[in-house]
Amino acid sequence: MEDRRVQRTRKLLEQALLELIAEQDYDSITVRQITDRANMGRATFYLHFTDKEHLLLTTVQVLQKDLAQRLQPLNRQDLLSEENMLGEKIFQHVAHYQDLYRVLLGERGAAVVRQRLMEAMTQAAEHYVVHALLEITPEPAIPTSFLASFLSSTTYTAIKWWLDQPQQPPPAEMGRLIRKLTTPGMLAILDIDPRQLSSPS
Repeated sequence: MEDRRVQRTRKLLEQALLELIAEQDYDSITVRQITDRANMGRATFYLHFTDKEHLLLTTVQVLQKDLAQRLQPLNRQDLLSEENMLGEKIFQHVAHYQDLYRVLLGERGAAVVRQRLMEAMTQAAEHYVVHALLEITPEPAIPTSFLASFLSSTTYTAIKWWLDQPQQPPPAEMGRLIRKLTTPGMLAILDIDPRQLSSPS
């Protein structure tokens, strides 16, 4: 029962913060405003969080955990196929949490959120796509960190665009679009024949 009360309290504080971010810049929000919106005292807030950034990053951790769980089962063929399962899984995740993403990545959101999400996507790109490509070309001509940063930046930009669309393309289509935008250049700079992507691992 106590765990449920804790979860409910945290959820109310999280929702209060997100509502406030939708109304004003994150930097101008105070703990007092959060607790007033959640209808609870400051002492209760500090039982659960050290400050508003701690509360915000706890929300981001939920997103990071869900994304990691969706990507974990992917294998090399999933990653390098025409369908681009990595991009599709990322957009399935974003679609599920799109209201939250729209607030967090909006003009009033916090820079620390964008930084954390970019870091998560860069790590995913390096862990999945770059490692898969390294199985084909073990000694790439450019730093793998550059490739990962390029992929994550492209994906982040695509997410921002997707969130603003009144008619959003489905996740599978976004996966294919990102692949068409990124794969030819990566293969060229790594000197990989596209036919190698369909070779068995």
